[in-house]
Amino acid sequence: MPTPRVVWITGASSGIGRALSEEFASHGDIVAATARTLSNLAALESQLGSSSGACTVFRCDVTDDEQVQATAGAILSKFGGIDILINNAGVTYFKDFLNTTIKQFDEVIDTNLRGLFLSTKAVLPEMLKKGRGSIINVLSYAAKATYTGSSAYAASKAGAEALMNALRAETRDKGIKIINVYPGAVFTPIWHPKHRDKYGHQMMKPAEVAKVLYEISCQPPSMMMEDVVLRPQIGDLRV
Repeated sequence: MPTPRVVWITGASSGIGRALSEEFASHGDIVAATARTLSNLAALESQLGSSSGACTVFRCDVTDDEQVQATAGAILSKFGGIDILINNAGVTYFKDFLNTTIKQFDEVIDTNLRGLFLSTKAVLPEMLKKGRGSIINVLSYAAKATYTGSSAYAASKAGAEALMNALRAETRDKGIKIINVYPGAVFTPIWHPKHRDKYGHQMMKPAEVAKVLYEISCQPPSMMMEDVVLRPQIGDLRV
């Protein structure tokens, strides 16, 4: 059996994050699952107690610097390291530019861009010290295409892409893998129920995305899969 890896997954209480926790734990990895509300993670921890791996949950709001630092410290203290960080936490509002409030814009940028910055910054020094580590960023195809009604979300994901591309260039000679994943429409609670009812049969499933990310995480040291685009077979959903 391969040595279990310690995998920190943000936004793990539902959708892709929950599926990722299930997938990595099923392969024997040690999952540190985090989200803003600890009660939402209780069922996940109980469910994965019988898996071949392990899952421990921590409350963490990725927009809060102190919480992120404390969570990273707790994971490091408990497990002795963090081999993989999966930046998955995200929010959105399906509103056009003019109707997006400043509060909504700030929430989207704080979670999707600043939160990714904070969690990555919290784990990177220890990874650099070891000379290895993987940071997998669940971005969005919205960073690559123009979608009306999602301007703040697209800006946050495009910003995260630029941030991580720069980090990749800065750390690739230090053993760090920076992997950006760009999913198209996935059947998760981020979508309004009316969208899931109408288009759900055309969307990708969280478990399908999680399986791909697990395979991506198993690259040999000599290889870095830098950018991975995952889209529904039919292409874009215009909602």
